[in-house]
Amino acid sequence: MIHYLQACNAQVGGYWDEDEFYETITFTQLPQPELTSSSLGISPGDKEGVRWLQLKFALMVNPTIGFEHSEGDAKTTLGELILILDENLEVIDENWLIDVTSPYVLATQ
Repeated sequence: MIHYLQACNAQVGGYWDEDEFYETITFTQLPQPELTSSSLGISPGDKEGVRWLQLKFALMVNPTIGFEHSEGDAKTTLGELILILDENLEVIDENWLIDVTSPYVLATQ
């Protein structure tokens, strides 16, 4: 999952937040994903159906990065990412929910 975020260069393009459109969302730190839930499913289609896997991640940052900190320091949630993968583990859909007011997010309209 961290490779997926790195491939995005810590940016999301074309993000809608309620009624606001943002050209680019940039994270000031690369978020650390934490898996919060997963599910398997089969959607109707053809003879066997379409198999999929849904993974839901909390996007976390450690506000003390760059400073002395202990292992137990609290993390801040920037939002979440839901990925839906096909049976070949290829991403077929993604849904970002980002706190655009976070000090760790730069939102450009």
